[in-house]
Amino acid sequence: MTMFFERFTLFCVITVITALSLIIVTTVQLIYEPEIVINRNNQKLLDSLKTMHTVGGAHWNISEKCMSSDKVKLFILVRSPRANRIVRRHIRSSWAHYSIDGVQVKFALTRSHHHNSEQESFINRHLKHFSQHCVPADYLLITNDIFFVNTPQIIAAINQRLPQRRTVICAGIDPSADPELKYLRRCNAHMPIIFSRDTVHDSFDPSSWDSLAASVHFGDHLYLSQSETKRVINGSIDASNLLFFFSSGLTS
Repeated sequence: MTMFFERFTLFCVITVITALSLIIVTTVQLIYEPEIVINRNNQKLLDSLKTMHTVGGAHWNISEKCMSSDKVKLFILVRSPRANRIVRRHIRSSWAHYSIDGVQVKFALTRSHHHNSEQESFINRHLKHFSQHCVPADYLLITNDIFFVNTPQIIAAINQRLPQRRTVICAGIDPSADPELKYLRRCNAHMPIIFSRDTVHDSFDPSSWDSLAASVHFGDHLYLSQSETKRVINGSIDASNLLFFFSSGLTS
């Protein structure tokens, strides 16, 4: 009986150790599985914005000439060097395809081949234009042709989660760095930036800069890192169910 009990106890100990080992391995895999981490963080961010969407209150009053079409939710301005014809062709056949509802895309052709050169002046110039005229959609996205834009998921977020006002989504910069865009302070001007229509107008009103800065939400994992983007491209991250808005810069 004693020998049987000892064997049984040993069996139980081995079983418990094996079970705990499996739990630990599974937990570690879950913690470091990039799809899970990215989706979890982005769901949390978008859920917080959804709360603002629900309790946002009255909409910002705009003149009739700036009323956007109900069909256009997102207007995308893409900075693209003139020589990048093939890149623009690929964009039109992928994330800017005409079959994607709610999206309007316009290419702003530039002479420079360097995407980072004069980026702040490019943003300022076009924000000034839209603030003086109108943004033909609920949201404005300013980007470069080196980024993949996950338009279906951005449209889904606009329809279901994002507030219609007081919202800017951008990638952050190092807090110790000098702001590139004075009115957005901690936004990285060289990454895609999403503006709700009212914030475009506020960007040229210094008295509104404090409230505009409070409207900024850092996208974090909505912007894939360079390593994450490479893993999506080589297939080691399954992008079919991955929640993200932008890739890192794609260069040939």
